[in-house]
This record gives sequence, C-alpha cells and structure tokens, in this order.
Amino acid sequence: MWMLRGRDASKVAIGLALAASGWAANSVMVVDRGLPQANLNNVSGVARSNVRWASGDSAFVGDTFAVGVPGERWVIDEIRTWTVPGLKEEDPNHLGDFYQDVRLYFGTAGADITPAVSAALSAGSDETGNANVRITNATAAGTPLYDDFGRFIRVWQVDFTNLSLPVEGGAQYSFGVWGQGRPIAPGSEKNYMWFNHASNAALSSATEDLADGVMLMFDGTGRAAGEFNAQGHGWDKSSDINVQVFAHKVSESASVAH
Repeated sequence: MWMLRGRDASKVAIGLALAASGWAANSVMVVDRGLPQANLNNVSGVARSNVRWASGDSAFVGDTFAVGVPGERWVIDEIRTWTVPGLKEEDPNHLGDFYQDVRLYFGTAGADITPAVSAALSAGSDETGNANVRITNATAAGTPLYDDFGRFIRVWQVDFTNLSLPVEGGAQYSFGVWGQGRPIAPGSEKNYMWFNHASNAALSSATEDLADGVMLMFDGTGRAAGEFNAQGHGWDKSSDINVQVFAHKVSESASVAH
C-alpha cells in the first residue's frame, strides 16, 4: 500500500573513452531539483511542500529527468538524492541502522531500470562498502528536520559518484533509489521501508527542473509498475522526487564507435 512516508555499444565506448580522458573535470549540475526551501512541514498548513514516499518494504518510488537537448551526448558523473528514514517511534542515528544497503537504479524512461551502483551499509555507521557512494546526515549540515506529521526526523543525503553513465541529450531517463531494510524487530517479517524525499514544485521556492508531478513505481528488482500520482494517496498535491544530476558533455571531436 502506498503511503506518506542494455545500452548499445557506441554509448559504452563513449563512456569508456571519457572516463580515460578525464572529462569529468568539466562536470556541471545539469538537473537541479533539490530540496524545497519554503513551506516546510505542518506549520505551513495546506501550503506544505515537502513529503516522503515509500511502498512497503520491497518496492520504491522513482522519477525521470533529461539532460541537455537533442543532438547532444552527455555522461552523468553523479546523482544526488535524499532519504528520510524513520517511524513515529524511531529515528535512526545512522542510515545503516535501518538498511542493509543502498542502490541507484537507472534506465531508459518507460522501461525497467537496473542497479547502476550499490553499496553495503553497516549498523552503527554511515560508511558504505563502496567509495563511490557517500552518505551524509543532511540535517546535521543544516537541512531542517522533516515533520512526519507530528514527529520530527532527520534527512539524509545520498551521493552516487563516478557513475560514467552515457546519455543522449533531451532523452528521458528513469531513476530510483532504494535500500533493503533491516527487520524492524528480531524475528520480524517486516523490514524498514526506504523513503525518498519529494516536494511540490510550485510551493518549494526552489529550482525544480523538469518537475511534472508524476512519479514512477518499481518493484525491488527495478521492474516498472506504472505511474504514481501523489494526489489521492494521503497527500493533497502533486510531487516529484528531489534529485540533482552532475554531468559533462561529450565534445564534438570525441570519437564514437559504431
């Protein structure tokens, strides 16, 4: 129940060539759909902009974005999202207290998505088993606590770096972030759910690139399960998953394998 809470050979060749050439030094933010800056939490009443979404303990909510314009080629270097773990009774001290791992899923829009990178998490720690995945306590860095409609819990930032994901300019791609939850209690069949931070673009007072109010549903394997519109699921307005994407454009002189 929903509640608040391969590529072709030429693209692979581009990604490998750019990784070797050091083009990532030219990486820039190409999609800015960051955290909302206004109308936060219940004190904002009907104008509240921030929300989190989960779907049981074996599925997740995703979204889409596009980079550049048609005719361009880009390589995605980093994708940043935010998660808001916690129940009304519990707020973890570390992301690893609630989750065994974290994964970034990625693929062409309208299709299934697959893990692009993953990292193991350890209880009592925010360190990961992959140097390319960084966990940060965003609340400790200044992000306001998230009001879970009566209980305030921390927000965590997840950065997936050194991705080298080649994409076509202007094309839509799907993404999702999900972590396998630990059992809520010893012997429990219920695991902690992964919550993705989202916001309503019109009320966020922040840049919300390509926000369209439509999110996507995926099962734990990344299989597409249709669209998800926040309205009617305990939320009174549309929302989009917050995400920032950093990438570099392939130069016109870069060689392309056919």
